[in-house]
Amino acid sequence: MNPLDELRAARPAHLGDVPVDPRTRQTELSHAFAQARSVPRRNLKPIWGLGLAGAAAAATAVAVFSSGIGAGTVPRAPSTIQAEAPPVEISAKQLLLVAATSAESQPAPTGKYWHIKTQSRSLLGVEGGYAMASESQGETWTTDGRQWSTSQSLGLKPATDADRAAWEAAGSPSTMTIGGGKQITTAAGKPYSSRYNNKYIYWLGRNVTLADLRALPSDEAELKASILKYYEGHDTESNLPMSEDAWLFRVASGLVIDGPVSPQVRAAAFRMLAALPSVTSLGQVTDSTGRPGTAIAIETDSQIKVGDPNKGVLQERVIIDEKSGRALAREIVVIKPGGFQAGLKAGTIANAYTIIESDWTDTRTS
Repeated sequence: MNPLDELRAARPAHLGDVPVDPRTRQTELSHAFAQARSVPRRNLKPIWGLGLAGAAAAATAVAVFSSGIGAGTVPRAPSTIQAEAPPVEISAKQLLLVAATSAESQPAPTGKYWHIKTQSRSLLGVEGGYAMASESQGETWTTDGRQWSTSQSLGLKPATDADRAAWEAAGSPSTMTIGGGKQITTAAGKPYSSRYNNKYIYWLGRNVTLADLRALPSDEAELKASILKYYEGHDTESNLPMSEDAWLFRVASGLVIDGPVSPQVRAAAFRMLAALPSVTSLGQVTDSTGRPGTAIAIETDSQIKVGDPNKGVLQERVIIDEKSGRALAREIVVIKPGGFQAGLKAGTIANAYTIIESDWTDTRTS
């Protein structure tokens, strides 16, 4: 049974088609998504993304390399619906309110360190007209004023069968050149460990401390106001213009993806996203490792500079597991090639950041 059928089955019969109040609808949706999915879960992918160091790394990957998570097309919601049951459209707002209800039902966090385990996969355009997929993995432990991390490049491989044919035709080189003359290699890198000592340990439209995150309000309107104080009309990583909705989407999605915040603040972030008029629902999708979830998205521009004649359009999306009230991944999909993604095809997943684990713990291994 797909999620839409689950929603129909979960709705109490006595309610019929009579409109219901938002709290009742939210409770029904929460119950439906709490049922077991028919799609088997597999392993998962990520990359430390919105922490202080991670935000800069992600920005570099997108801005310099036209990066992405390997070639692919935008997943679509299942199309097989029983003939006798008309399709039910679930809006982004409803889905996000479900996630909010699930998030705030989680137990209060305990533990000394905020632990994130992630993996990423990026698409690099290579001189010669083909693309290579770059994969890496990382793990981070964060506490007041300190951050320990491990990371490793897993090397490069052709992004698609067509790219593999082109790479083999070029002699299967182990070293290639990408934009700007930078050399890349197919070899995996050595594991790298680092320790970061600074009171600013996270990025939220600005650099913030763990104390700042603990002080965030759990009311969505207050949370939005506290974040918007730092919106200046441009991208979070550059001076390129960005709409308020897109800016809030990017910042708030960071809180639900890997933010070391309370369940109540995560729920408020979900509700804040639900109130953004530009956010749409993509239905059920799978992340880069085949794990099922529901995606919400917003469209943004891709341009190298203001007035770029080759400006493209990107879809920034977050894949959510409504049952746990947690986000599974953030992905960037090319809608219209242009800007730094000019060499990628429409429908290509240009960047992905997927969470393997996120929890509070009293131990660390780095």
